Amino acid sequence: MEKTELKRIVDVTARAGSMLLRSGAEIMRVENTIGHMMRSFGVPKYDIFTITNGIFLSASDGEEEDSNSYTRICEVPRNSSDLGKVDMINTLSRDIEEGKCTLEGAEARLDEIEKAKGNYNGIISLLAASVASGAFSFLFGGTATDALLAAAVGFSYYYLFILLNKTKLSKLLTNAICGFILALLTVGLVKLIPDVNMDKVIIGAIMPLIPGVSFVNAVRDIAAGDYISGAIRMIDAIVIAAGIAVGVGVTLLLFTRIGVI
Repeated sequence: MEKTELKRIVDVTARAGSMLLRSGAEIMRVENTIGHMMRSFGVPKYDIFTITNGIFLSASDGEEEDSNSYTRICEVPRNSSDLGKVDMINTLSRDIEEGKCTLEGAEARLDEIEKAKGNYNGIISLLAASVASGAFSFLFGGTATDALLAAAVGFSYYYLFILLNKTKLSKLLTNAICGFILALLTVGLVKLIPDVNMDKVIIGAIMPLIPGVSFVNAVRDIAAGDYISGAIRMIDAIVIAAGIAVGVGVTLLLFTRIGVI
């Protein structure tokens, strides 16, 4: 195998793995996908080490001293959940394994996947956050009024969340700001509308911010033996939850001290 071909294979597989990691895939899935693609492209020897924010990949075309080898390190600084892209890359991996896609075809399809927008645009995300907020409020014992107010609060603060995600603010600060606005809107609505359960509104509205995917992936990584990656994901989920708690808690404490609630 020519060294240039080996380099292209490693670059393509590392790119696919990085896109999976950015899209919220668990560590085992990333490494398995890279491994399937490597074997399908005829690379006999490779080593993969993946953590939540990086991939270390090396490959060789033989055991001899004069064998060609290539190493690639990919940084994945920040990730989000996009299960649509995870599915598309998994489909690409299966097509490669079945011989339905060449190396050139894989490069072209990765370009298409990278350019593809998320499954949901901003309006759909806002509506989903609104419906989820109202549904969870009702689920946790709120009245119909509580559910409607939670839906309104969820829609309002989630718009801010989408805007803040486009900036370079940390997750802790982003979620703290959203928690602050969430509690502020809830207190304002409670003062305007009588017979509203403030706790049910806050509990329902806060649910779209809860890092469920990060927490579940952390547990899956730990169960699969990827303790470093699992611990990192768990810390990430805890930081997000702490940001939400600080934002909501500070707002409620402030209004309690000044006698508003």
